[in-house]
Amino acid sequence: SDKKQVSVGFIGYPNVGKSSVINTLKKKKVCKVAPIPGETKVWQYITLMKSIYLIDCPGTVQPSGNSEEEAVLKGVVRIEQLRHAEDYIEELLKRIKPEYVTRTYGIAMWSDHVDFLEQYGTRIGKLLKGGEPDTNAAAKLVLHDWQRGRLPYFVAPPDFEERGSKAAAAPEKSPLAANFPLPVRKQKLTGMLLAHEFVDEDAGED
Repeated sequence: SDKKQVSVGFIGYPNVGKSSVINTLKKKKVCKVAPIPGETKVWQYITLMKSIYLIDCPGTVQPSGNSEEEAVLKGVVRIEQLRHAEDYIEELLKRIKPEYVTRTYGIAMWSDHVDFLEQYGTRIGKLLKGGEPDTNAAAKLVLHDWQRGRLPYFVAPPDFEERGSKAAAAPEKSPLAANFPLPVRKQKLTGMLLAHEFVDEDAGED
């Protein structure tokens, strides 16, 4: 009875998986999740153990100098609230490899983001009066795919290459590692169950 209770709060950007982490710890669905920002609207207390509580909090966006474009591509803005969704597609296309874009949308070539949206809008029948492609509607669909992880994209840690070269040249060993050496293995994504088929460069193939 004298033991203190511990409360652990999960805070961060919207749509980064705070509720999913809690569901994983509980090994069942106790928090509602969705691939869109703002699904968690109120604080929710979940008992993990007798004296440990988890707090699922709504996402927060701190004023850190992020541009509106960065906020949209970080998934902290609901796509349906965007008035000019096409404004964010140029940067999105810079981040995704053309192979993935072609594979997802069946568009082999495009001159710029406007041309891409016009081709995509025409392809899926998103047209305005007069038969002009609705680039804003097409852009919202692409941004929805981005937020839901349907477009393969990842960023390696800033010092990933540097750490890899240092480890290969002269790996540092702690006293514990010297007494209990472990084999160094290079993980390959090809041995994992993936939601996407990655190109060789992203899959770690030599």
